[in-house]
Amino acid sequence: MTQRRKWTAIPGLLLLVIGAVVLSAYSGASSSQGRQPEQPINFPHPRHAGSVKDGGLGLNCLYCHNTANKSLDVGMPAVSTCLGCHTSVAGTTAQAKTEIAKLRKYGADKRPVPWIRIHKVPEYVHFPHMRHVNAGVTCQTCHGQIQKMPQVYQYSSLNMGWCVSCHLNGYSDHEGQVAAGYANADSNVVTPAAAPQQAAPAAATSANAQQPLPAPGAGRQPATNATGRKVARYDCANCHY
Repeated sequence: MTQRRKWTAIPGLLLLVIGAVVLSAYSGASSSQGRQPEQPINFPHPRHAGSVKDGGLGLNCLYCHNTANKSLDVGMPAVSTCLGCHTSVAGTTAQAKTEIAKLRKYGADKRPVPWIRIHKVPEYVHFPHMRHVNAGVTCQTCHGQIQKMPQVYQYSSLNMGWCVSCHLNGYSDHEGQVAAGYANADSNVVTPAAAPQQAAPAAATSANAQQPLPAPGAGRQPATNATGRKVARYDCANCHY
């Protein structure tokens, strides 16, 4: 190969490297879709977060994950939060009694439950939970209907293409309710957990609804695109820095 050909080959190699990096970012995440590790305590989400009509308690996700709307990381509930109920509630089945006994042992030893993390994005991504939760994105939009999972698994891919598609296309409140299992895809009827079926106001659920402008001093609110879907008004550097 002549010296000239060597130099002309460099741009092609650079393009290959850049293409490989972009492809890796769009297809890869630090944890795998469908991953379902066994936890130190078999926490029954359907019992705690499931709807009352299905035999659950209808607890809001924020009852246990109480920093999701005010912190970058959703965090895990303290043992004291669990013992707030399970100091007196011992369970009715043999399995429930076994798992609650494990919980009480962690409390007696003053140790946190060593939960195994399921969802993890790459180190260069800083996902701000509170911005998404406060914008009205339902937990199930990303995590699936955890209130129906006997054992939690990673529902979404969490790769860059999956995130970018939502930021480009916008977010619909009604689709979030459908993802959560609280609404029908073909209607504007919303059924919150532990509440009777009721029709949501058309302005809140219609795909073409225009959101009112925020009052001065109300803080940054999600903008809407031409179809009325919420679009984040933050550039990539808010997460990639």
